[in-house]
Amino acid sequence: MTAEQRAGLSDAALAMTQPCIDELIKDISKRVQKAGAITDTAEYQIYRAQALGEGKKAIEQAVSKQIGISEEVIASLFEYVADKSLSPDENGSLKRMTEAYTRMTQSKTRELLRDLWADTPEGKVQPLQTAYARAMDFAFRQVATGTLDLNTAIRRAVTPLAKRGLRTIEQKSGRSVGIEYACRRYIMDQLGQLDDEIQHADHDALGCDGWEISAHAACAPDHEPIQGRQYGDAEFEKLNNSLQRRIGHLNCGHTANPIILGVNAPQYTEEQLRELADANERGVTYNGQHYTLYEAGQEQSRLENAVRTCKRHILMNRETGDAKNLKNNQIRLRVLQSEYGKFCKATGLPTRTERLQTAGFGRSEANKAVWEYKKDSDTKASDLGGQALHTVTDEAIRAVPKPFFRGLSNKANTAAQGYARDLLTKVKDLPLGTEATVSFTEDGQCSWEVGDLKEMRVKVKDLQVPYYSLHNHASNGILSPEDIFQLAKHDNMKGIGAVGHDGALHTCEKVFGYKKENFNRWMDGLLEKYPLYQSQDANKVETALKQRIDLANELRQDGDKHGLRFSG
Repeated sequence: MTAEQRAGLSDAALAMTQPCIDELIKDISKRVQKAGAITDTAEYQIYRAQALGEGKKAIEQAVSKQIGISEEVIASLFEYVADKSLSPDENGSLKRMTEAYTRMTQSKTRELLRDLWADTPEGKVQPLQTAYARAMDFAFRQVATGTLDLNTAIRRAVTPLAKRGLRTIEQKSGRSVGIEYACRRYIMDQLGQLDDEIQHADHDALGCDGWEISAHAACAPDHEPIQGRQYGDAEFEKLNNSLQRRIGHLNCGHTANPIILGVNAPQYTEEQLRELADANERGVTYNGQHYTLYEAGQEQSRLENAVRTCKRHILMNRETGDAKNLKNNQIRLRVLQSEYGKFCKATGLPTRTERLQTAGFGRSEANKAVWEYKKDSDTKASDLGGQALHTVTDEAIRAVPKPFFRGLSNKANTAAQGYARDLLTKVKDLPLGTEATVSFTEDGQCSWEVGDLKEMRVKVKDLQVPYYSLHNHASNGILSPEDIFQLAKHDNMKGIGAVGHDGALHTCEKVFGYKKENFNRWMDGLLEKYPLYQSQDANKVETALKQRIDLANELRQDGDKHGLRFSG
């Protein structure tokens, strides 16, 4: 199989379980919402028994339906692989082999789908029916005791389901993995084994004595040294057994083709293989971040997964009636989709719309997301209007420099560098655009705030002692006007800093000559000069963004005249 054919099979295997997952998550969300709205214990116990009974039936029906669909998909996938055989099948051996692989894979998939697990609000992975009960109990208990309001309790009860999806437990390791990943992994492994056997049959029928591994530019580091090369039978078997990812299996994009050594000339010269490796290393640069071609493909997959997860959150929000988070996630979806499109265009990767699909998320939901995005002009102007949001890499975390706040000792500035790196670490795996902030004193006292799906933005705390504050900028921008206003607003805040997701650090500090009243007069003049910098008019988004940038630059340029020291 070619890399493109293998990718198509992988997409089909991935999509196979998605409808079942999304349907069950919606069902659970709906029942948890009802559980949280009940305040009487006796009434809740009656509802709980009924809901769990109905939930069990819903699980069984969804799984049974999905098994029927899956078995048809699996059969077609194996038939597709078998059809590529070059060997004549006069005695029906290929057909029997294909049927055996199909039955085995169908059986294993049935087993996986009938053993579903999920995350509970307490962070434990439990059988799905148990997790179902835990989520309802959590919502009821938190609301009935007054610990949380209804919307917060429901959100905390069901968010783990939307975030991590349905799980299965690996027999060897005992760890949980996503059911779609587990099914895809097993199916692709079996398809790879069938392809292996077909290739070996062709190898024997043609009198071959060796193998040639295919080659492509976007190669994973562990396979790059061996791609495009020819090996004798024994040498290839030894090599393949030594690899963590066997050639042609799972997510490997390579194939091994039977050859006759000394007769079949290599498809690639050494020079061509070096050019492929160089092209991979040269890669692409997007928003200042360098990616090898392989890394670009991995980032594309991460963005695709983020889009699917966000869509799942939207469906969950609609089932639970969580209007605020529904709106936030609709806006976030548009940000992710925009970022995905920009990334693919900039890196030359084809957009894979089939990997962005979520069952139940049709055109209607997509249009609603677009509408909310357009309506929320304030969010668009401050976060989205021409400013791309960036992910955090390990390289960016390591690149964060030490600040130089004059009011802090060298030791305290070194500690501040650690805080800035910790900020990026905290938001690295959170939804794109999540904010985090840390307020700290010279003696090392710290106060952290990290956004979540309910409120991705966070507020700077006002401490009662002299302190400094750091936060992250997903846009990689300089300190915003609002950042400087925060510095002026809080009398005890002596300095503020923003660390970009690229690792750049921008700071501003009150120094000798700073007087709040003088700053306020200066700002009054600037606000007259830039009246639209916070405009919420959807028709003036570009103007608002330009004024924000000009205002921020003027603050930096003239800050020293008013007792503000900028750096970075």
